[in-house]
Amino acid sequence: MFFRRLLNYIFGRKENDLEKKRYLGFEIKKMDNIIFRQLKKKLVDAGFDEVTVMHGHILGYLCRHKDKDLYQKDIGEAFGIGKSSVTNILQLMEKKGYLVCRTDDNDGRCKKIVLTQKGEETHAATVKVIDMLHEELEQNVTEEEKRVFLNVIEKMKKNINDMNKEDEQC
Repeated sequence: MFFRRLLNYIFGRKENDLEKKRYLGFEIKKMDNIIFRQLKKKLVDAGFDEVTVMHGHILGYLCRHKDKDLYQKDIGEAFGIGKSSVTNILQLMEKKGYLVCRTDDNDGRCKKIVLTQKGEETHAATVKVIDMLHEELEQNVTEEEKRVFLNVIEKMKKNINDMNKEDEQC
């Protein structure tokens, strides 16, 4: 609400002007918030209140890449988060027993991230909850509607990437 009022003030628009025009970026953000809240609720209902959504993403990433050595920088790059945030997240996940950070044999400065049995089990259980949420979310949405939606999202991502490339050229 604050953001909308700020935009109105900056651009000299009346409150109703923004409400009439439904910006896709705002709609995506609202939907992201709704999905996030619903996922959090379903995870808590299933007994996973100590698992944050980011922890779930990282557990999934580690499970999908368990055949290769992974380090803190890999997590940061995969999720677009900074080094200090990754450090804090991994320390908490290690404290909860989802993973261990071991010193690399070849480079003592690097910590190899290894998923524990508890981490694998937690991931498997949360995937079931997430799959159920997506099934419920996509009810009554046809394959054609999904295809169109994904095409629009890809175009918007390309537009943002193109804007970032223009900014880098300046």
